Amino acid sequence: MDDFILNILDTNDRKENRCGNVSGRKQSNPITSSNASPHTEAKDKLVTPKEKKKAISVGRKSLPEKNALQFGIHNKMAETPMLHKMMSQPVKPKIEPVFSSKHWKDMCESLNIFPHLITCLTNRFKMDYLTAIQEAALPPLVGGRDVLLRAQTGSGKTLAYAVPLFDRLINLDPPIERKDGPLGIIILPSRELATQTFDVFKILSQACVRIVPGLLVGGMKRKSQKASLRKGINILIGTPKRILDHMGHTSTLDLRRIQWLVIDEADRLLEMGFERDVKQIVEGLMQQFNCFSTENKSISKIQTVLLSATLSPGVEALAGITLKNPVRCVVGESETNIPNTQLSMTKASEVELNTQVNNVAEFALPAGLKHFALIVPWKLRLVSLAAFLLLKCKYHENGGKLIVFMATQDCVDFHYHLFKSVLCDESEELISNIPVMNLSIYRLHGSMEHKERESAFSSFSSSQAGVLITTDVASRGLDLASVAWVVQYHVTGGPVDYVHRVGRTARAGGHGKALLFLEPEETEFMNLLKSKVGIEMKEISLPDLLQTVLFHLQNTKHPGKQRPNDCTTVEEGTSQLFHLFLHAVDSDDTLISLSELAYISFLRSYASFSGDLRPIFAFKRLHLGHVARAFCLQKKPSDVASRVRGRLVKTDKQKNSTGKKRGFDSSNGDDIAPQKPKYSSALSFDKPQKKQTMNRTKPSDLAKRNMLAEYGL
Repeated sequence: MDDFILNILDTNDRKENRCGNVSGRKQSNPITSSNASPHTEAKDKLVTPKEKKKAISVGRKSLPEKNALQFGIHNKMAETPMLHKMMSQPVKPKIEPVFSSKHWKDMCESLNIFPHLITCLTNRFKMDYLTAIQEAALPPLVGGRDVLLRAQTGSGKTLAYAVPLFDRLINLDPPIERKDGPLGIIILPSRELATQTFDVFKILSQACVRIVPGLLVGGMKRKSQKASLRKGINILIGTPKRILDHMGHTSTLDLRRIQWLVIDEADRLLEMGFERDVKQIVEGLMQQFNCFSTENKSISKIQTVLLSATLSPGVEALAGITLKNPVRCVVGESETNIPNTQLSMTKASEVELNTQVNNVAEFALPAGLKHFALIVPWKLRLVSLAAFLLLKCKYHENGGKLIVFMATQDCVDFHYHLFKSVLCDESEELISNIPVMNLSIYRLHGSMEHKERESAFSSFSSSQAGVLITTDVASRGLDLASVAWVVQYHVTGGPVDYVHRVGRTARAGGHGKALLFLEPEETEFMNLLKSKVGIEMKEISLPDLLQTVLFHLQNTKHPGKQRPNDCTTVEEGTSQLFHLFLHAVDSDDTLISLSELAYISFLRSYASFSGDLRPIFAFKRLHLGHVARAFCLQKKPSDVASRVRGRLVKTDKQKNSTGKKRGFDSSNGDDIAPQKPKYSSALSFDKPQKKQTMNRTKPSDLAKRNMLAEYGL
């Protein structure tokens, strides 16, 4: 089934152009003899705009009536010679080795690591061989050095610093106790990544029950976290905001004895705007540590580890603040000492920019990862995604796990509820005796409640087949087992974001595939990926993919129908599935609101591209009506924008009317005296005062605002 439907096109060997239809049938093109002379009259004849408009309307009327989605003239997939040219260029992707030839047991014995840790690694984690980054990082970390560590995603960076940390705490004299408080702190960018790291540390703590790890993330009650801190936590694992909150408001949190500091996914921390929080945490640790080290001279310094999948100038600058005489561990490079003068706070970015100008291109790709592209117009994008999910999850022999990345949280919510109502309809009946897997759909984004996020993350991780629709909150560090495909439905960033997204598959030396959705006029993005990252993409045939829709409709019967869907062509099946989506949205007020919010939020995200990406993803080149069809909207974009704007204003008014009561502060629950109203000192006959000058707006922000205002957004 899979091999029959999904045809991977080899653009180098293709000798014929694709046709405008979506059926996948070849259309014979008339071959003109070389001796035949063209009609000079047709060449010299001038076509007036009125005649041209009439010819276009006649061409549209000649299309089959049943095919409401045929894109006819707008299809430019056959007019992309640039695509063939860029895909035929030779590329040399940078592929790092994952596994080493050394055993964990041999390495740990040579470094005198605690024997119980070796037993835990072999029995609990089922690990025999080290990864390449673990082999490079273990000796300097066990030796007490600061380390700047970079490796590809899924290469075992967590165990690379967790094992030396546990070994140091186990060998403390006197032995460590719970009442000693935090001796190690690990900072991570997201709740899911912190929870995943906490689970690893809980397993390692079985080698020494005296070591107690603890989790401090948002979404959990501070009261329970404070109770855990009072009982005693030896290793703090958390996100920057919550750690900083407890440092300022929890008196029982004593960080004077900290010996280890780990900053994981440093590049993601900087991208999410946590640079100031991380600096405040580091400064607070240093102040408390310096006061304690003067009294207890047995502890000389805090050992710091900085981990990142990419080494950007910002990461190097952060390393200059936190690391002292560090060892740089990069797979494929020998261990190098970085002098402190090069990583000072003032010169870190200058050194990085002078020595590694093209450091953004310094990516490490898994060897088992294959890259594919699907060139599809906006009017067919929703149906194409549904066809791919059906093919790879429902009609796959063993099922599969997919991650679908989208631009905004509203887009995630809309597609999650839409696919749940149409593709996961339990009232559908299967006609033929073909093996079918249950299609389970999950969602994950930052605005969900903590319990809902945790439930979705754990359910998808433990499932054998399913689809996770998410934002970039799941693009860094998460180890989701057995993910076969990573689908980038929306492009939100450059090569850095692409590499981190596809890093959710092909982890730890495994195999995986990545699919990128692009509009015919966005194919230059593939050229950018090739020049920056060095990847070679293959194209998936859209007509062959849409055959899955026809197969699905012919083998299922919807409730209230005596016979199955009577579609016989791919065009009819595509149109029928799209009308199912339209009916689901039109019959549900909640889905209508979600689709409108998702549409507006996507357009705002699309208009925010800058730099090298702005010419590729040009907002003015975007057909707003066709994009609206991808969100099952049948109204004009300006009408949708006005409806969303009115709904948001109404929501703000309701919030203000039901806000805090006068004289009550809900942050701490204490009653405060009502403030006296401030009366204006100006009299009625005074001249109006001049308004204060507003802050200057950046030219890029002003251009974005004007562009959105032009389209009523």
